[in-house]
Amino acid sequence: MSPILESQAGDEIVCISEFSASPHGQAFSWETSRTFRVGERVQYAGSFRDDHFKDHPTGWMVLFDTEDGKRYGATQTYFVTMDCWRGLKRFFARRLLREPRRPDAGAAKAGNGSKFS
Repeated sequence: MSPILESQAGDEIVCISEFSASPHGQAFSWETSRTFRVGERVQYAGSFRDDHFKDHPTGWMVLFDTEDGKRYGATQTYFVTMDCWRGLKRFFARRLLREPRRPDAGAAKAGNGSKFS
């Protein structure tokens, strides 16, 4: 699942969380940043450990390239491999077919016995 462990340079990876980032090597600013959306595909370029977060799980960063030729870096937790992405899409598609959202779904529990539904 981790793109750092399972990807090679040039492999396609997918964003699973929306985030904004400035190009790698530049300090973050809203003027130079761009927002990446869930489902957006980028190319894995490598990884590095952010010294500022070296003692935190989000300290491992993914370097990735975009179609416009720019390189960015973001925490590894924002990405999955293509295999994992396909599995997530299948899971949620099946769940939606089995348990379509009801208008009162916000008020009631899912009813499958799990507190994590």
